[in-house]
Amino acid sequence: MYPNTLDTFVASVKHQRELMIIHRVSGGYLTHNGDLQIETDPVENIDNKRHLWVVHLVGYYKNNTVYSFENKREGKRLAVNPDNLRDGMRFTDPQDPKTPNNKELEAQRFYVLPMCNGGYSIVPFLGSDLALMPMGNRPGPGCDRPLPHFGGQSSDNGSHDFVRPPEQPEREDPTDQDLQAPGSGK
Repeated sequence: MYPNTLDTFVASVKHQRELMIIHRVSGGYLTHNGDLQIETDPVENIDNKRHLWVVHLVGYYKNNTVYSFENKREGKRLAVNPDNLRDGMRFTDPQDPKTPNNKELEAQRFYVLPMCNGGYSIVPFLGSDLALMPMGNRPGPGCDRPLPHFGGQSSDNGSHDFVRPPEQPEREDPTDQDLQAPGSGK
């Protein structure tokens, strides 16, 4: 059995398992290729892990969970430009959380919010009125960057899923219990 997007996300946070981030409208995957790109080339052709991510739990802000995204190409963190949130995404070295008033650290923080039509919106901590979407709000290969979302809900164009990379083995059941179907009497 292959996990759903929430299982994959939790496994990355809890066990540091790699995942891919899929843009739901274009079907492309997010990569570190200069800046943040949506690519649709065959994954099998990638040899530098630019399409692989690990999600880190950073903490909580006003009862919302905050995460950072580590790209496996160079171990750098996805970040907004703290001086211009609508600028292209950057990849920066992990910041020390003990450094006070560190806007570079805050630039690496994101909310991951479920959307009413499925998928998840990736929202910068520094700009909760923005969400990652294709540049120009046109789905397809190209830059993914923070754009405005309206009414507290991102459009489908800001929706992402989290999936296991093709090279990962099938999920193992950590409980080691085979559950029976409901009502089977066992």
